[in-house]
Parts: sequence; C-alpha cells; structure tokens
Amino acid sequence: MSEVGKARRCRKLHQKYSDYIQAVRLLVLCIFFASALVRAASPIPVTILADDSYPPYSYVQDGKLVGIYPTLILEAAKLIKEEYLVELRPIPWKRGVAALEHGEAFALMPPYIHLDTRPYIWPYSVALKQEEVVAFCNPGVTLQNITQSHSEKEPINIGLNAGFLILDDALKQARKNGHIVVWENKNTRANIIKLFKKRIDCYINDRLSTLIGISELQDQLPGLSAQSFVEDRVVLSRSAHIGYLKGYEGKYPFKADFITKMDAALNTVLQKSTHP
Repeated sequence: MSEVGKARRCRKLHQKYSDYIQAVRLLVLCIFFASALVRAASPIPVTILADDSYPPYSYVQDGKLVGIYPTLILEAAKLIKEEYLVELRPIPWKRGVAALEHGEAFALMPPYIHLDTRPYIWPYSVALKQEEVVAFCNPGVTLQNITQSHSEKEPINIGLNAGFLILDDALKQARKNGHIVVWENKNTRANIIKLFKKRIDCYINDRLSTLIGISELQDQLPGLSAQSFVEDRVVLSRSAHIGYLKGYEGKYPFKADFITKMDAALNTVLQKSTHP
C-alpha cells in the first residue's frame, strides 16, 4: 500500500474513533441529564424532630408518633408531597434541642419562641397552637408573690420537663434570689409522680398536658386526681411552632422554599380545622 493510501486509511480510522468518542460523550451527557431530571422530579426528603413525650401534643404511643401536632403537620405535608417528603422523627425533647444547637438537625417541633436563649433556632413556623403554661402545686404551697418571699423560708422546689424554658420573669428572679429551686425531670409523667409524692412542691407545664398526665396515672397512683393539687397561677401563654435550624443554607438549599410552602400548607389545614 502506498504512503498516500496509508494516510487516507489512518484519517478514516481517526474519524471513526472521533465519532465513537463523541457518541460515548453524548450518551454520558444524556444519562446525566436524565438522572438530574429524575432527581428534580422526586420529592426532597425533609426530617423534622418531634417531642416524644408531650401528650396530647406530640408523643409516642405503641411505637408510633401521635398527637395534635404530628397530625397537623402530616396533614400539611400531604399538600406539598409532590415537592417534599416530610418525616417526623420522635426524640426526647432535651436531645432534640441539643441537635439543633449543634447543627445536627434541620427542624424541631414544637418549641416556643426563645430568641435570646436559643439563638440557633430561626425562623419559626406559623403558630401551631396557643398553649397555657400553669403551676400546679401541693396544697399549702403558692408561687403567688414569689419575689416577695422572705429569705429565711425554705426554697420552693419546682419541677420542669427537661429542656423546657417556661419560667416567667418573676420566677427567674425568684430562682436567682434562691426562693425557688428548679429540678428538671424526664417528662410530664415523672413530674406528676414526684409532685404527688411531695418530692417537689410545684410542677410547671402546659395545663392540658398535665391534666391528661394526671388522668393516665390514676390507676397507678390510688388517690391521685386533679383535685390533689392546686392550680396556683398561669405562668405563660405561648404559641408552639416548628423551629428551624438557623443558617446552614448550604447544607439545606431548599430551606427557604420549604418553610414558605409548609407555612402555607399549615395555614390551609389550620383554617379548615377552625372553620369546618
């Protein structure tokens, strides 16, 4: 074969090789874009941590998360299911708060708004419900005028659920002055038992949650009833929310869009429940 013929053959082989490489590249690009389209069409998974021991609002029963707030949020999640797949994951409250503090979770429900003491949570969702926090005390004990207590008196022992920030200004001052001592116990059940056995003098928590807890413990603690204690005073009236991890938009690029859409869905569900 002449040199000219060899050159022509080499050019043809080179052209075929180039065409082959282009075809492979085109195939790879098609696969990449097809995968991207599938991913874009798939709902984005979103996990919200939820208090596992706060009946009737959010708690685990028979291994399943139930309550007023999970029901509300999951109903709202159905309205945005084409874009987001929402999972509620039960967790002890104090551990859930710590997860947000350390940047380990996207959201937690249902905190009250505490801008100063929990700067790592922002923003908050629309209000899920207004809760009324009250003090239940044993007869003969009162938190009325607590800041005027005489220093020679024994301090009043107050039980709180671990991780709950629900003292008003008067109680914070009384704690600072040594008029009260705060004991953080695991949950509502543990606090009611300690209150009934007079291991604490008062228990501060949401009214409805406490009354349900008392009812559920009556078989276990003969003589226990709501009348065993005095509802001493209202401490706070606060709204509950979904609290989101502040910042971390790079880790959660969907954050702003999800919050907007979840708020709109929650408002729709809340309006239906208010106006059947």
